[in-house]
Amino acid sequence: MKQNQAQVIVVSLTSTLATISIGYLGVQFFGKNAMYMIATGMLGLGTGGSIGQVLVEKRQQPVVQTQLRQ
Repeated sequence: MKQNQAQVIVVSLTSTLATISIGYLGVQFFGKNAMYMIATGMLGLGTGGSIGQVLVEKRQQPVVQTQLRQ
């Protein structure tokens, strides 16, 4: 396994555990319904960011035009 790939796995696991911990503490402080609203908002932001990134990549693809030889 490459070092870069191992780093990505470790960072992903660490961020997942941190997110679960923050979510648990958030429920304790803010209540269940508030955390559902925050989670829904974050899901919407993530989805919007992903769609925006795909649209930007599509716009950056070069257009190749060919001409017929006469």
